[in-house]
Amino acid sequence: MMKANASAKNQVRKGCILTVDLNSQTFSLKRSKDRLIKFTIYALMMALILTGGAPSFADEKNNTDQGPGIKLTPSADINWEDAPVIDGTSGIVIDAGSGEILYAKNAYERRDPASITKIVTALVVLETLDMDQKVTVPLNADETGTNIKLKKGEVLTVRQLIYATLLESANDAADTLAITISGSVENFAQKMNERAARCGAKDTNFSNASGLNTYGSAAHVTTAYDIAMISREAMNNKDFRKIVATEEYTIPATELSKERIMKNTNLCLYEEKKTVKVNGKERPFKYEGATGIKTGYTSTAGNCFCGSAVRGDTELIAVSLNSTSKEQRFADVMALWDYGFSKYYTYVAAKGKENLDELRVWQGEKSHVAVGLSEDLDITLNKDHKGGGITVETVKNDGILKAPVEKGQSLGYLIAYNEDGDPVSFAKLVAMEGIEKGGILSYIGIADENILTFIIGVVIFLIILMIIRIMMVRYRRKKKKRRKAERERHMRRKEWQKEKNPFGN
Repeated sequence: MMKANASAKNQVRKGCILTVDLNSQTFSLKRSKDRLIKFTIYALMMALILTGGAPSFADEKNNTDQGPGIKLTPSADINWEDAPVIDGTSGIVIDAGSGEILYAKNAYERRDPASITKIVTALVVLETLDMDQKVTVPLNADETGTNIKLKKGEVLTVRQLIYATLLESANDAADTLAITISGSVENFAQKMNERAARCGAKDTNFSNASGLNTYGSAAHVTTAYDIAMISREAMNNKDFRKIVATEEYTIPATELSKERIMKNTNLCLYEEKKTVKVNGKERPFKYEGATGIKTGYTSTAGNCFCGSAVRGDTELIAVSLNSTSKEQRFADVMALWDYGFSKYYTYVAAKGKENLDELRVWQGEKSHVAVGLSEDLDITLNKDHKGGGITVETVKNDGILKAPVEKGQSLGYLIAYNEDGDPVSFAKLVAMEGIEKGGILSYIGIADENILTFIIGVVIFLIILMIIRIMMVRYRRKKKKRRKAERERHMRRKEWQKEKNPFGN
């Protein structure tokens, strides 16, 4: 017996398995170590489950915007059979929300836009300069075209010059702003073309900031379609929208000039007394719900007007280029508005600037990022369609999303479907908040915000394991005692029987 114990001790020293025979039960140090490792793994996994995460060691790139890759079905039945006859050489009306074209006439024909050019000029300025920034006029006003007689050295704010550009259609104000930003009108025109392209313009090229182009030039052209797309983008700028809807604006007197009072050239905003014939009927110029935008005229461009009007959630942008008179350009746009509002409306499939869903973020300070839309997801429907059956679906970009995530970052798409399940529109899903990189635990799926929960979860789980372990040890001890007692009783019984019958008979 002593020899066996010595052998067992030698095995322990050599790192082998220690085996002790207790009523045919074999226990080993190796098994105990395996159990401890398993318990630790289980504890970690339980904590990860409690924090809503799981380890990710894949070396995958962040989500990238690859587009939804779907073919859209028209959301409305668009036909122009009953469209009005307009006087302008080119014209268009679109749903400003969805961008859907509701009517077009020579909409892709390149034409001189005259002062409608100033829509882009103002948009670039508003996105570049502070409205309260002071500007020193670089040169005296050119007496050609509309101006507010700016004088060299006169100091005005960007706000005052923008109002003069859009309400009074002042060429000198537009040129002053262009030179302030780019050093020259020519350099500024490059910025205009870049911005127009980002708006969706396809056939536009501007060579100046004012649109003054008395003799015409192939270098300064756009289309009715491009003007509509540019205006749609510009109207998303709250300052631009406010300015083009303003009826009158006053620039206080300066050291070099007296007070200037400017009246918006867009009669659809306010003119109730004067009338114009629209679709054969005399009616006031003032149009219910008119919100902007800009008029224009040169001898080569003719009379032009790009106007916007809203009814409920529906806003229409209409353009007429090269009408025969100042009155007729308004009549054209009013007729297009009437036509659009009578046949179609904008259905809001999902609201913008609201949290629509959450996406999992790896290796971040937070485990999820809220996603939504920058703007409403609008679709155009026929008047007799009440929007029933329109559904939306969130589609996440491929790949694992890893921190950091920037606010406004494109993370997927929200797709709208009609009642037949066909996709009719989509909009980019963007991060509604920024997520910074997390600490070391974030690399195994535990965001910084969940560390406390993780620690509490591990502690609770370990306590449960300890309690289970203690209960098991106690149970084994009791079982061992029972077996020992049974063995002792058995031994006593055998001894008693042996004493009773020593000869085994």
